[in-house]
Amino acid sequence: MMPMSQNENDAASVVETAKNIVSLVATCIGLIVILIGLKYAVDIFQLIFAILESPSQLTSAIQQTAGSIGGSAFDLRLEGRSVPLANLMALAVYCCGALLIAWLTLALMHTGAKIVSLTAGDRRAVKQLLQSAFGRSLQPKSPPDDSTTRNCG
Repeated sequence: MMPMSQNENDAASVVETAKNIVSLVATCIGLIVILIGLKYAVDIFQLIFAILESPSQLTSAIQQTAGSIGGSAFDLRLEGRSVPLANLMALAVYCCGALLIAWLTLALMHTGAKIVSLTAGDRRAVKQLLQSAFGRSLQPKSPPDDSTTRNCG
């Protein structure tokens, strides 16, 4: 086998450095996606707690949604009283919407975590990137001697 020339060696190190930089950028994108999902999750919890503290905030929105659904046409009349089914349907729409948004937020955070896991999982690439960034002052630890590891048992 022929030894690699200096130009081929430089080209290989440029490719490795480019690969490491792309991996670093993908990891940063994954972290940003996680942070966006976390912000949305906090917003959802703030909305839920605000509604639990003062349910009257939701009253007008439910009545408007019930009116657009059909209003009193869906009311169930029982022995002198009326059960507003349109309001219940509007409340169900809001609850399902909140669950869907929470599920999408968790999916967003999970996707960001997968991106980080897939790109930052290579410890060797991270070490090489740090070495290329900080120069040769950051030398990797030498592997342990094989003779000491074989005699352990």
